[in-house]
Amino acid sequence: MFIFVALLIFLMMHTVVIFWFCQNTPVLTLNTLAKLLPLLLTAGYITLYALSKKINFWPLENILLIYLGALFLAFCIVFGIVIITLILKFFHITLPNSIGFWAFGIWMIVMMIGLYTAAKSPKITDITFEAPNLKQDTKIAFVSDTHFGATVSLKRAKNLKQIIENNKPDLIVFTGDIFETNFKDSIPFAEVFEDILPGKKFGVFGNHEYYQGLNNARQSFKKAGINLLENRSENLEDINIIGINDIRTANISKQEFENILKREIKQNKFNLLLTHTPLYFEEAASNGVNLMLSGHNHNGQIWPFNFLVRITNPYLYGHFKSGQANLFVTSGTFFWGPPIRFLTNNEIIFITLKGDK
Repeated sequence: MFIFVALLIFLMMHTVVIFWFCQNTPVLTLNTLAKLLPLLLTAGYITLYALSKKINFWPLENILLIYLGALFLAFCIVFGIVIITLILKFFHITLPNSIGFWAFGIWMIVMMIGLYTAAKSPKITDITFEAPNLKQDTKIAFVSDTHFGATVSLKRAKNLKQIIENNKPDLIVFTGDIFETNFKDSIPFAEVFEDILPGKKFGVFGNHEYYQGLNNARQSFKKAGINLLENRSENLEDINIIGINDIRTANISKQEFENILKREIKQNKFNLLLTHTPLYFEEAASNGVNLMLSGHNHNGQIWPFNFLVRITNPYLYGHFKSGQANLFVTSGTFFWGPPIRFLTNNEIIFITLKGDK
């Protein structure tokens, strides 16, 4: 069902973009070929993408994902211009026939900005939280949604390692969607992080670990030296780190979520919760969690997609508070799918927990 809906959306975006440009660009005409082009491009894209996955050819997959991002941006620009046209029509104002050329120019500029922004190193965000029951200050590197694989290279993984080492954290937490590949192909990425802070790396699964296969993901995490927390906790001195599997993909109900917390929360310790999708924050707060860290949303990644993401993910991005509990949702260390970010940033968070003893 999901694939069928995705195909329909893909076909719709092709149709809207091609038909609009043909009707609003003087050098183009809506001929028979143009009318067939949405169907041909959609079928061709799906075929090539399936092939790139089957033969594991990352360069082709990368090109196809850039195309997907470009199509989405073109659709958004066209849709925006249509809305503006309707508004102007109310005031009896007509846009020029050459509006297609202007739309194409805007599209190219936005694409260049998006590719450039995604190619940049993660923005460093420093945050400080008061930490009850903590004897001394503790610095945490918060990594999420790296999606190492076709579009996020080994060079970028090494750059991330350097950023982490330069900031000298006391521990590193990973909140899922780390490896976008099978175990064999993940080994070079995992080896990059193998020797950083041994025994002080903790992580949970995101939805993409389920897509790649849990056995694959477990091996990848183990190779990277990440202590995997699957609905359990571990103590690190006076910090109790709780990890819960991705709430949506693992179909964890509110009741099950609360049962895990009631079992794993430790009194007289700072309780840090890691879970990929930022849901059930109120329940986490009422059950003794001091700080909850999540990712998943990418802050929409490509504006204006964030407006759609917010419908199902009210905790889209940033800092939220409930009582004495805090939630921080990162925009993701890198990105998923198209190597494009528009009006969002790659981000790595460094959190300083200020002890009160």
